[in-house]
Amino acid sequence: MTEEERLLLGHLRDLSERASRSGIYMFSGFLSLPEQDLFLRNAREFGLTDYRLSGGYEGAERKIAVFGSEDEFGYPPELPISVLEISPLSEKYCEELSHRDILGAMMSLQIDRSLTGDIIVRGKQAYVLSLTKSAEFLCGSLTRIRHTDVTVQITGSDIPELRPVLKELSLNIASERLDSIVAGFTGISRSHVERLFHEQRVFLNGRMTDSLSARPKEGDILTVRGFGKAVYCGISGSSKKGRLYVKLNQYV
Repeated sequence: MTEEERLLLGHLRDLSERASRSGIYMFSGFLSLPEQDLFLRNAREFGLTDYRLSGGYEGAERKIAVFGSEDEFGYPPELPISVLEISPLSEKYCEELSHRDILGAMMSLQIDRSLTGDIIVRGKQAYVLSLTKSAEFLCGSLTRIRHTDVTVQITGSDIPELRPVLKELSLNIASERLDSIVAGFTGISRSHVERLFHEQRVFLNGRMTDSLSARPKEGDILTVRGFGKAVYCGISGSSKKGRLYVKLNQYV
């Protein structure tokens, strides 16, 4: 375990203990998938059994840890997450902006990555999940992305743009082993897929896995960092040569 991982676990353990002592919800910053996996593998040691992860909308990848529950504390939590809507000042002259462009503009403001969650691009609009304590700062400071002037405002969380958009994929693969599915999903040759597992870039249902031979179940969510994520829908048929057709619903 690295020193950075030990420090993160110490911080999360402290939040857990404070919630348990005070009866008040405690929240972490946004955690990446590897950080969530680290937390879930060690959470039993924290002494507080009630915890969950939330990213502010269905299908979120980056999530905060919530320590406490309504059963334990007697009241529901108010998640410290705001949704920011980013719009171009002039649609006529705006560029096509990507996830990387928006993240780069936010990082240039020298804010910690843990203060922001997922970035969702929908045409010329974009939405950023942010800790509420950072939302006003981003609204006032994020005024330009690449060469496009933008406005940023806090909006509601129940908006259609935050609902997952899925595209059906059909893969022709040799077996239902996870390495075969990952090879089909990423377009990487199966002989090179092992490196993705070794680099801890493959996750099932938010948990890192190094098992190339694992067989996912219908409804499992496969995430390959750098390539996206999809819901595994199972085998849909087979070819005369014995290869399998499997379906996935990919998040787009």
